[in-house]
Amino acid sequence: MKKLVFRFWIINFLISISLFFIYRIVISETKMVEGNSFEKFVQILDLIINLGFSAVYFIAMIISSFAIFLNLKEKIRNNFYWSLLAFLGIPLFCVIFILVNLLIDISVHNVTVLKRLALFSIIYLFLTTVEFLLFRKRINKLKIE
Repeated sequence: MKKLVFRFWIINFLISISLFFIYRIVISETKMVEGNSFEKFVQILDLIINLGFSAVYFIAMIISSFAIFLNLKEKIRNNFYWSLLAFLGIPLFCVIFILVNLLIDISVHNVTVLKRLALFSIIYLFLTTVEFLLFRKRINKLKIE
């Protein structure tokens, strides 16, 4: 059982690292618009904010991937909802928090830097959900045997 949980943790960790690098590539490939010095300053601030968000995003993904180790406890592993919470609790909270802030920013300022962060957080949540379903399928298969 420890090997199974560790294998799923490794997969989740690799997903986290690959999404982080893709996020950084997307940030670095943003086009700089020609303009006056103030517009360039605003773009540099936007880049710095996005780099900060990417660091926070990476830390949140690493913490949520370590929560998978809670499935080593039999009580959590055998309960569908506790296991679901161990896999998806932190990512779901982060996605809800980011989406609420995104909606507030759009309604108040009509501009937001959270669009990329929200997109990558939703992708991570989707991939973690698929991973959880595969984990439950494997656990149920082991229970039958």
